[in-house]
Amino acid sequence: MSAEQNLSASLRQVTVIEIGDQSGDYCAMMLAGLGAKVIKIEPLEGAPSRKLGPFATVDRDPESSLFFWRYGLNKKSLALDLDHQESGAILTRLAAHADIVLLSGQYLAIRRQLELWRGIAADRPRLILCTITPFGLDGPYRDFTATDLTHLALGGIMAMCGYDAGKDGHYDTPPIAPAMWHSYHIAGEYASIAIMAALHFRDLTGEGQSIDLSINEAVNTCTELSMPIYIHNGEVVRRQTARHAFVNPSPLRLPTSSDGVRMLAAVSPFPREIKSFVRLADECGIEHQLTSAEFAQTEKQNPAAAADYRAELVERIVSSRPAQQSFLRAQHHGLPWAPIRRPEENLEDPHFISRHTFASIDHPELARELSYPGTVASDGAEPHMRYTRRAPRLGGHTHQILLEAGFTPAEVEDLSARKIILDRS
Repeated sequence: MSAEQNLSASLRQVTVIEIGDQSGDYCAMMLAGLGAKVIKIEPLEGAPSRKLGPFATVDRDPESSLFFWRYGLNKKSLALDLDHQESGAILTRLAAHADIVLLSGQYLAIRRQLELWRGIAADRPRLILCTITPFGLDGPYRDFTATDLTHLALGGIMAMCGYDAGKDGHYDTPPIAPAMWHSYHIAGEYASIAIMAALHFRDLTGEGQSIDLSINEAVNTCTELSMPIYIHNGEVVRRQTARHAFVNPSPLRLPTSSDGVRMLAAVSPFPREIKSFVRLADECGIEHQLTSAEFAQTEKQNPAAAADYRAELVERIVSSRPAQQSFLRAQHHGLPWAPIRRPEENLEDPHFISRHTFASIDHPELARELSYPGTVASDGAEPHMRYTRRAPRLGGHTHQILLEAGFTPAEVEDLSARKIILDRS
């Protein structure tokens, strides 16, 4: 399929109205990367995510929020006083040109907006309405407030992340959270998938849908095998350093390379993997007994001792050379080893570069381009998820969006004069 066909098969004809806080930013950004026209409707003082640091300027100017820059890619901004009595009529006119409405935030914060949009959807049956809230639109926790950390704690992920127990089996370190905003990424991906399914359903039936997404439930589904293991076996998984949580602890294998890089490197006792490991050890000039009759006997009589011997060989191989060299050699033999990188180290990785993983976005105010995480899918020539435009300035597209929605220049000027909108076009 050509790049042009890929683009035509994306969301180029879809318009999204986004209203809310940072919990919906990632979902809308994904839709924008797939080609949708995303209109971020912000209050006159700016969306809540503009206030999140770090900032590119020392004065913490909301226009320099790195959070907003990252999650606002490809979007357009319309600044509107959502509390004004005329805002409902303005949103209704905008909805006539929209396919999807994405509302996000605490339930009590979006409840009034939800009533408005449900009324609009009743008159526009093709409209898809998606809400992202902490606990969903019903249930006993509906009105509760939450943060990213709250979700990671309640959903169970935090209990599965951390360090090994001590030799006595007791933990002397607390659970830890994974990457910041992890819960919003999980919810955003689920929401975007649900929206894509709703678009497909609308193509088949002509009907829109209402999607009620609970961040807490989305997080809970990402706890690996912990739930089925507990439900079916009555056993509780235990967190492990740099390994998946499991009922029984597995050995920690994090050897250090000659250039001081930790690596995830181990060998499973499967014939194919053992054969690959033997070839790697021979290639690296590491003497071993893996093919001897004595080791075969040890493997049968004392599997733990055999595993320790393989682990010792792994450490010798890794410590004898730089991490990147061990990584490439192991992968050449089909062994899933990898160095533990800092995220920024991937910027120079040739594989990421060849797949257009990072997008270069022009920032005129800085007189230079900045790199952003970009696509995760490509056809080999062009990325399926394309980011080309920096996050919008507050109200930077208000004039354009209203004109495209059928407002006259005089109407836009009047709304601006009465401070119902902020027009910085």
